[in-house]
Amino acid sequence: MQPSRTVSPPIVCGVDGSEESRRALHEAARLAEALGTRLEVVMAWQHSTSMYDAYYPEPGRGPKAVAYGVLEELVRGEFGDARPEWVHLHAELGHAGGVLVEAAKDAAMLVVGSRGLSGLASPFLGSVSLYCATQAPCPVLVVRPEGRP
Repeated sequence: MQPSRTVSPPIVCGVDGSEESRRALHEAARLAEALGTRLEVVMAWQHSTSMYDAYYPEPGRGPKAVAYGVLEELVRGEFGDARPEWVHLHAELGHAGGVLVEAAKDAAMLVVGSRGLSGLASPFLGSVSLYCATQAPCPVLVVRPEGRP
């Protein structure tokens, strides 16, 4: 008998469109499926600070719509066009670390990539994954790039 996906705590996965967040989503999906629980895929977004965006906003392409587009693309890449009913997408306003820690308050686990789209190459954790690892109220899985020890 498979556990109910509505009762079990979910797996929360933070994504930002980077290759490492794709890997994190893959691992989170495997865990959620194996545990028979929901997968909450979360992306944080912030208002644009570009003066150009204030004067010439692209119709229907605000930051929240862009975030949902990235979420849908990532999930489609993982599951194809038939997204399982146990996978839920969330685009939330705020700093990524805070958004993910809040989303994980009732989670079984939070899954993040070790580096995001910041463009800074480092063998260490990124600021968001480090924040999540130290502040999340649940276990945190930090997914490293393929081929790294």
